[in-house]
Amino acid sequence: MFFRKEKTKEVTVIPQTQVNLVTEEVEPEEIFIDENGQKFRNLHKTRELPRKTYLYGNLHGKYWGELDLLKKQTYGHTKFYDFNIYEIEVSNTIHQFIPFDFVEDARFPRERLPELLPIIVKKDGKEYAVNVHEPQISNVRFNRKLHQDEGNEVFGTLDAKITGYVLDFITEEYIEQEYIIENKEASIQVPIKEAKLTETFSPTGKVEFKNNYTRTEYYYSDYKTKYWGSWKYTRSTGTIQQEGCLSSGLGVLGTIIGIAFFLLLLPRLVFLLPFILLPLLFRLIPVGAWTWIFRILGGILLLAFIFSLINAFNHSSNSYIPKPIVQDKPEERKPQYNPIVDTLNKEQTPDTLITHFRSWQDYDGNTYEGKFWVRKSTFTNASNYKRNLTIAENTENNYDKIVYSLKENDKQNLAGVYQLFNSIKNAKNLTSKGFAETIVSFVQDIPYAVVLPNACDPNLYADDFIRKYLSSENARCVGYEKFGINTPVEFMATLQGDCDTRTLLLYTMLAHYGYDVALLSSEYYNHSLIGINLPYEGVAYKYNNQRYVLWETTALNFKPGILSNEISNINYWRISLKSK
Repeated sequence: MFFRKEKTKEVTVIPQTQVNLVTEEVEPEEIFIDENGQKFRNLHKTRELPRKTYLYGNLHGKYWGELDLLKKQTYGHTKFYDFNIYEIEVSNTIHQFIPFDFVEDARFPRERLPELLPIIVKKDGKEYAVNVHEPQISNVRFNRKLHQDEGNEVFGTLDAKITGYVLDFITEEYIEQEYIIENKEASIQVPIKEAKLTETFSPTGKVEFKNNYTRTEYYYSDYKTKYWGSWKYTRSTGTIQQEGCLSSGLGVLGTIIGIAFFLLLLPRLVFLLPFILLPLLFRLIPVGAWTWIFRILGGILLLAFIFSLINAFNHSSNSYIPKPIVQDKPEERKPQYNPIVDTLNKEQTPDTLITHFRSWQDYDGNTYEGKFWVRKSTFTNASNYKRNLTIAENTENNYDKIVYSLKENDKQNLAGVYQLFNSIKNAKNLTSKGFAETIVSFVQDIPYAVVLPNACDPNLYADDFIRKYLSSENARCVGYEKFGINTPVEFMATLQGDCDTRTLLLYTMLAHYGYDVALLSSEYYNHSLIGINLPYEGVAYKYNNQRYVLWETTALNFKPGILSNEISNINYWRISLKSK
């Protein structure tokens, strides 16, 4: 297209009332003429354009889920949660202006995550609050130590990889053509209309709720102007009510079935007849006979009351779970560190024995005591082995591999512990059940200490138990332990362990002495137990015609087969390790 350029001059006239007449030449404005003969001028303008910066980093956040009761009814013991992630921190970030090659976790597909995710980015020691658009996550690892189930809600923390883009705006200069339409009276300037804004369906993060309806606010194509989407009906997660015509039809059908059931049940209500005929019996029996009748009934009720007291006493003595209070004696709190001496050559070898003294009682009140030891070299080896173990703790199968590997590495390094129990077994001539109770009561007597993969700070954890326990006065905690567990050798060297640390040691010891034993885990209860194939009564886990009686290990005097109601549903337990 070719243009020709015109130049015009404008003259400013000073009124004649002034003495001097002055003329001033104004800088000429460039006017262009297009191929159709229409005049236009070029206007230099600026505009802001959206820019996407893609980031990739390590995510650490908390999660919250609400139970879907409808799916729970449909699938029985399987639970489904409406899942949300919040309080997110992202570190070790890298960024670029094109998307990263990223394979998202199948458990968290893109459509199940929000369009806009507020996060805190840590970069060079500073923190920045940003909104990540269209986030994706992968390599999700749940911290099973911090998982908490409370009513219809679930809480915890997770780690993952994250990608998405951050939206900002850059300033761009551009030229806009403004056409000039002239008439006899004045020149009318008609600018070219700007392009119409389009809807992007990219949310701003604002959502409005009204009854059971929600609507979301979105950006227009300039990413500054906003608009509200249409109202959408969203049934509450907690309700299990079916709605619509189908629900009404089912309600009518249910009413008809209920009436039919009542009519069928009516002939079976004849047991009410004695109560109807009872007033007639009162009239037929003489007044004097009632005295003896009431005396006999009173005696029967008295005997029944006495027998109920005896039965209640016996039952409580068998199933009472005392409050788990464990306090060490002064001599039990001080381990000894003794160098190993070669008695034949009278030379000191470069190793040390970590020796502990313990005194405890079994369930019948029998007292046992003695010393046991662990080599410092094996303690160091166990810690290094766990630290270098490269198994991600994000699946049940991987957790089983972790405890199996730790057990295999330590099972030959507990000679000082086996020495103590060999002497007890030979001196006391214990039965198979009695010896197992001696071993388990020994571990129950060791004070509880929570083992965590991060710092012992209650503010770091969403788990209510962890938070309350760490905030208590006598809390005992071991932080920064990989997988949140101590190996059997580490436990016997430090005497610090929680549920899975204790069950792993007991599994190792009982398997060493030939017991048919199983280590049971529950991700639902976030707990660990020992199961033993011995003729005990109580709660048991059945597997391949074998009966493993469950045994709590974290507190004093928990007998085999006795569990609290909070963890007693067998459907939520599984076998992680099995000795035979």
